[in-house]
Amino acid sequence: MKKAILYIRVSTDEQAERGHSLAYQEDKLLKYCALKNIEVVKLFREDHSAKTFERPQFIELLQFIKKNKGNANLLLFIKWDRFSRNTGDAYGMISTLNKMNVEPQAIEQPLDLNIPENKIMLAFYLASPEVENDRRALNVIAGMRRARKDGRFLGKAPYGFLNKRDEQDKPILIPDPTGAPLVKEAFEEVAKGVKPVFHVYQELKQKGFKPSKNSFWTILINPLYYGGLLVTSYKDEVAEVVKGKHPAIISKELYESVQDVLYNRKRPNYALKTKDEELPLRGSLKCKQCGATLTGSASKNWQKKKYYYYHCQHGCNERYKAEKGAEWTLIELIKMKPTDEFVALMKQVNSDVFRTNEGNKKLEIEKKSVEIEKIQTRLTNAQQLLLDGKIDIDDYKEMKSKFEPEMLKLKQDLTLYKSTDENMATYLEHTLEMLQNIDKYYAEADLSLKTTLISSIFPEKLIFNEINYRTQIMNPAVSLIYKLNADFSAKKNGLFRIKSKKSSCVTRPGFEPRLTVPKTAVLPLHHQAIRAQIYSLHIFF
Repeated sequence: MKKAILYIRVSTDEQAERGHSLAYQEDKLLKYCALKNIEVVKLFREDHSAKTFERPQFIELLQFIKKNKGNANLLLFIKWDRFSRNTGDAYGMISTLNKMNVEPQAIEQPLDLNIPENKIMLAFYLASPEVENDRRALNVIAGMRRARKDGRFLGKAPYGFLNKRDEQDKPILIPDPTGAPLVKEAFEEVAKGVKPVFHVYQELKQKGFKPSKNSFWTILINPLYYGGLLVTSYKDEVAEVVKGKHPAIISKELYESVQDVLYNRKRPNYALKTKDEELPLRGSLKCKQCGATLTGSASKNWQKKKYYYYHCQHGCNERYKAEKGAEWTLIELIKMKPTDEFVALMKQVNSDVFRTNEGNKKLEIEKKSVEIEKIQTRLTNAQQLLLDGKIDIDDYKEMKSKFEPEMLKLKQDLTLYKSTDENMATYLEHTLEMLQNIDKYYAEADLSLKTTLISSIFPEKLIFNEINYRTQIMNPAVSLIYKLNADFSAKKNGLFRIKSKKSSCVTRPGFEPRLTVPKTAVLPLHHQAIRAQIYSLHIFF
């Protein structure tokens, strides 16, 4: 009398629907054994994939056979895809079982493996389920692409839309009464080019806008909001934007205007307080009597020649010629010109700093690339599990919502690292040249550049004290030039010596950590504190 071990396996709900449930398999195997007068020695139930034999119950099955040699001579299952879905592994396991005097056999697909030609049929039985899964996956992808090309959005509705069903019970998007107005306002404000994108985002957050900063950028470049639908590239098919079946929240013209602003095709139209080239300081000066901002205007003499003045509009006697203002400004800028020693220090430190940073950048690029590849593999595996029916759509969406933001952040970081210019030394040379000729640069600049330069150097408004400008708070990087100009002198051996009595090579608190250096201390060029401060100047300029 033959003795058999029964093995039943199921891995998905889809298989259960097709008649492969554990109960169904057990019933079929027990009836077969009863009909064939086969004694059932042991029954193993498995709920793992058949891609490999690293399955808990199958491993236990092999251990049982080894411990109970001769107690069973058959291993029965209903079909070969319950045994394995990998042809190579299946042949190897069949050989292993035969060595233990156990014959594997599928009751619904019986094969005499002693006949060589039957191995061809075995390969077919093992491969056909995998081919079926691959075909189903291709059909799902084709169906999804066909739906998108028809203009139908699939998946969770993005911010500003809601998921609904149309009369044919097909998915469709409709504008969200709460989010759509905020999305429209976002596009309108960014298109104006008056406020930075981040400021627009902050204002919308106060009004109830929920997406993150990264999602805000994604919204601004998504054609979905003007009624389009992006169909991504696939194999030989190129990406395209088709007309969607959902209503638009904004016009296509507004969308294009936003893209011009985001990608610098359209220069932001920031409003200037004045268009008079002769009054570049208007808005940057403060009345020393009342503290109000000085304005500027022109007066005409009897020959109708214009003379420009800065003056207060609050009844004060504060008034002086624009020519004087320009003269005092140039005097202040000349004070900021770095000494030759300072320029030499910057050049030497730059070489060390950027050599170190370049190595760190390469390591970060490699690290980010590996992380992106891992997440991409996880997303691909999750999609395959969904197509195989091994996870449901809710689990897939949860995994996708977890991994996609990580992927976006990593790609943005990678783009930032790769966008760093390799030839930073060229830019440094240009920056140093500009600093050494900052008075000429200012004199030849247009109104916009003059205004930007003054506001960058002096965060607070200037006050004139009849001779020159009062000492004002400067940008920390500019203050550092003053300090290093005064405190460092070059030595022939390539080092720099502090000349001041105080340790003034350190910037104000908050800009860099304090460094206490005794009088006449000698600082080698590779000193970390000096290097960090000089590098901060390079970033600013």
